[in-house]
Order: sequence, then C-alpha cells, then structure tokens
Amino acid sequence: MSDVPSDAIEAVPIETVSIEAGPVSFVVEHRRLVQDGVEAGGPTVRVVGTDDGHEYLRFDMFDVGAHYHYEPPGADERILRLDTVAEGEPIAWMVARLQRRLAPMLTAAGGEHLVGALDDRQLAGAVELVERHARAG
Repeated sequence: MSDVPSDAIEAVPIETVSIEAGPVSFVVEHRRLVQDGVEAGGPTVRVVGTDDGHEYLRFDMFDVGAHYHYEPPGADERILRLDTVAEGEPIAWMVARLQRRLAPMLTAAGGEHLVGALDDRQLAGAVELVERHARAG
C-alpha cells in the first residue's frame, strides 16, 4: 500500500534523456504535477531493463513529496516516501542508492537477472550522467 496520494495530476515531461548502462537504462526526465492542491516537481529517474523494457525502479525526487517505487513484474508496486529530514537532499540520496545499492534494489524489484551483468565502471559513468541531467532541470 502506498502513502503517496493517487489523485496526482501529472504534466508531460519537459525533457527526457536515456542513459544506457549495460543491462539497465536510466531514463531521466523533469516533471511538474499537482498533488492534493500542492504543486511539486523535479527529476524522475526510471531504471529500465535494457532487453525487456520493464521499469523496475523509479525515483521521483520532487521538491515536495520525494518518493521512489519498486515495480516488480507481475506483482504489486511499492511506493515509499523519502524522509528528507533524515536522509537529506533527494537527488544526492538517489545517486548514492544508484552507486551503492542498485543491485539489491533491482533484486527486490524482480530484476535479479540483471544484477550479474552490471559492470561497476560502466555504472559509475552512467550514474555521473544521471546526476548531471537530474540536477540540470
């Protein structure tokens, strides 16, 4: 069950960039939305299987209500709100997860078959580009 309201009205992404990193691609976009009458927005980073096109993880690092999603194939999506008081700035938090926790997060999202093909060097370069595009919005 999610604690993120489902009544969000989402705007079309302003810009979308795809960054390939072996078995996964990172899709970075900037979005604005209105949720419970409050405008929010910021970068969204989708972690997609390069071969199957499935979105396994999504990080919505909005200025209000930052959260992330586990999206396992054939199972319920899990949405978790980020506590920015405890965890700090959302983009920095997301980058740290991509750098150090991507493999276990992919496994939890049903993407364990992708983990063995992750290459640390390739991933480091891709995550650097993800951060650059996420902060450019």
